[in-house]
Amino acid sequence: MLEGTELLRDHVVALFEPSRGKATIEKIAVNAVMVPGQPQTPVTDALRWGDIAIAEACFNTRGGTGKVTERLAEKGVKVETEAATYRFPPYDAETTFSYVRDPDNSLIELADWAMGKSLATEAKVEGLNHVGFGVSDVEKSRKFYRELGFTETIFDTSGRMSVIMLANYHGAWIEAIQFGEPDKPLPFNKGWGYLGPMEFAVEVTNIEKAYEELEGKGIKFLCTPQTVEVPKGSWKYAYVAEPDNLYVSLVEPRF
Repeated sequence: MLEGTELLRDHVVALFEPSRGKATIEKIAVNAVMVPGQPQTPVTDALRWGDIAIAEACFNTRGGTGKVTERLAEKGVKVETEAATYRFPPYDAETTFSYVRDPDNSLIELADWAMGKSLATEAKVEGLNHVGFGVSDVEKSRKFYRELGFTETIFDTSGRMSVIMLANYHGAWIEAIQFGEPDKPLPFNKGWGYLGPMEFAVEVTNIEKAYEELEGKGIKFLCTPQTVEVPKGSWKYAYVAEPDNLYVSLVEPRF
């Protein structure tokens, strides 16, 4: 990408207010490569749970997933599935979950995990619980995400459909889904910036060190660590070459 200009990679093209962030040739090239030159495309029913894409975001609920779902429905939110309770092997982890659609038709899961129940509270949605995405090889993905710190197994199912939920020590979870034949989906090839879930980031405390250690383990990156100046500090990021070409990045907020 940089071969198309004679300017140096650190040449400043513009400054962005209010933080006076620098748009250099290198940063513009990175974003040009990452973001396809196409308009946003709407989310369609083709993007299903388990498709090889970042297919859903899941939020914790408190006070009962059923009550939260009912209240959202009363406010006009489209409910995809009513609340249901299920136990996942091998540790018999119990959760009550439902699915709704956001204004752009993206799939949103609401979940209340028995292991995480808190004191009595009104029915409400709390923080993000996990990100779910389809993969072509669940064992290959398991190995890859272990290197990113997702070393604890919440549940692990196999058969016609294999689903693993992996946790990070700092609290974030990811759910990887692999369908077998004849349900095996094709890659959705969702572009960065398209409507709906399309990226997730893993926070690190020292991105330069994390980048060096992961490269040493054979993890490939799409760019070196980049820095964006923000009003109270900086935001550092680097995109990882994920096994199914999903948009996954390491981020280090410094503010």
